[in-house]
Amino acid sequence: MLRIFLALVLIGFSLGANAQSVNGVILDEPVEVAEFTLAAQDATPFTATELKGQWTLMFLGFTHCPDVCPFTLANLEAVRTELSQLVTPDNLPEVVFLAVDPDRDEKLLADYVKHFGISFTGITGERAEIDRLVESIDGFYRLEKSAENDVAYDVTHSAAVTVINPDGEITAKISPPFHPFNTANYLARHMRGLDVIN
Repeated sequence: MLRIFLALVLIGFSLGANAQSVNGVILDEPVEVAEFTLAAQDATPFTATELKGQWTLMFLGFTHCPDVCPFTLANLEAVRTELSQLVTPDNLPEVVFLAVDPDRDEKLLADYVKHFGISFTGITGERAEIDRLVESIDGFYRLEKSAENDVAYDVTHSAAVTVINPDGEITAKISPPFHPFNTANYLARHMRGLDVIN
């Protein structure tokens, strides 16, 4: 099922090849990401320190997401491929997937993120730490549980990608659609400190 979806995404890339605009907002001033303590998909600690030293594209979602999450993560891998032609390898952004449904996400996270990019990092953990990071990146999510023991619930969440600079500061937000070529050019200009055109 996931392979079929990814194939459809790739078809969507080609059909959207003439799209020119990028739904992006550059912040007037960078905003530092709040301190948090979560865990990566290999159970190693992941804190705000890990966001420093490289550009990062952070997206929040959940592993049972039927559409927005796989579409966005597949697009971000395509964006990275395009960006590899525009920036040096050491400037290629890392992709961090913040999984906001730890009860279901934790066991699946490692396999989930590797479907989209072998270098992707998935992070999750305690609810309070997730909420701290979600608030810091100005995102939102809500578990749509009908009862406490509901296991087949959906999660409503924001779809924007947060752009974080090597100082661990939020500098921009980009929203769907994420056309790989246009988004890569947008990010390349932003990372070089050049004006970008939406």
